[in-house]
Amino acid sequence: MRQLLKNALVLRDARGAPTAENIMIDDDRIAGFTLADSVPGYAPVDLSGRLVIPGFVQAHVHFCQALLRGAADDMALLDWLRTRVWPLEAAHDEESVYLSALLAGTELLAGGATCACVMESVRYADAAARAIDELGLRAVFGKVMMDHTDTPPELGGLPDSFIETTRQTLDESLRLLKKWHGAAAGRISYAFMPRGVLTTSEDLLLELRKLSDEYGALVHTHACETWPESRLVERRRGQTEIKYLRRLGLANERLLLAHCVCVDDEDIHILSKHRVNVVSCPLANLKLASGIAPLEKLADAGITLSLGSDGPPCNNTLDMFTEMRFASLLQKGALGQPTAMPAPQVFEIATLGGAKALGLDGDIGSLAVGKKADLAALDWQQPQTAPQKPCVAGLVYSGGAHMVTDTMVDGRFVYRHKKHVAVDTAVLRRQAEVALERLTRRFSPG
Repeated sequence: MRQLLKNALVLRDARGAPTAENIMIDDDRIAGFTLADSVPGYAPVDLSGRLVIPGFVQAHVHFCQALLRGAADDMALLDWLRTRVWPLEAAHDEESVYLSALLAGTELLAGGATCACVMESVRYADAAARAIDELGLRAVFGKVMMDHTDTPPELGGLPDSFIETTRQTLDESLRLLKKWHGAAAGRISYAFMPRGVLTTSEDLLLELRKLSDEYGALVHTHACETWPESRLVERRRGQTEIKYLRRLGLANERLLLAHCVCVDDEDIHILSKHRVNVVSCPLANLKLASGIAPLEKLADAGITLSLGSDGPPCNNTLDMFTEMRFASLLQKGALGQPTAMPAPQVFEIATLGGAKALGLDGDIGSLAVGKKADLAALDWQQPQTAPQKPCVAGLVYSGGAHMVTDTMVDGRFVYRHKKHVAVDTAVLRRQAEVALERLTRRFSPG
């Protein structure tokens, strides 16, 4: 299908300025930009009054936790995991995982995110992938891998349904990879996702290094999120998480680490030298009082940065506009430097940075000829933006998910005129409420 998106301002990337031009889309890719009001063979799509931007890349999110929004407020990370999130996550069934993924995916698409790196739970990852496919979202996803049962007392015992042997978790991950990697015409891909060093055996991590090489797949995990957790890792494994992962041979361009709040200069050097990618989750780190990741320092070291919201229980929203704003303002405040993390840099981190972190920058992250038609259209006529003309700084400091009117993935509108194409959100909300009641009845506090 050929389409001509017309009458909008187009922001191709973070380095440019919005310009009045029309976008030619041939099937799933951008074929060109033109000032012509019509192009033979291209169906016109009127986006009058809209600002078109590259779709955001949500680089770390737990879809399985969308049903748990508000269930674990005002808690420290280790207590949050042990007594609320893990027991609730363990209470999931196949339908609740599916509905939870639909909830998270619809929120992302309505907020202009076109791609997500999704860390699913131990079980029912197929259900989440099915939801991703039905929504039309682009995603790198994987089941969480947890095979280390000798966890520190601070974490308590793992829920029974989380416990897998090394062989079981590897076999299931490989099954999912063979089923979903490259599915939906390449829109869905698979990554190996060990939850973290404290819940993952060294044998498993060593095997993942080999499998990542064999399949060219990402390895995505949490690292250096809080100081108490980092000290536990040092006691158990003898090194900080980043030094330990380097020793195992996992530090390379296919490793994506979430958080990296508690890093020292040597850690940063390792990340830079081995081209490890980092996804920062500013709001989740604030809510759990984990700290502030040194994004300015990481960026100065040449590390590819991206942004993620983590999960609704530790963030309550998956709004990438808010993540951008906090990513910028926290660095300014922490460093006492108003020039730290300027708006264009943060917008690029939220788009092209996420694409690079996922190895997808050849296809997404900016609007360019030959790239995938993954984009969002925004209504700039908002009280928060007046009287400013459309610009990157306005997006970062004044923007919000409420501005998004349309979202396109692979050249197909998946969110149009503020309505989801594949889902009736009113029905989904009622189904989610029923599923949450079911989870709550099964919930066994840690």
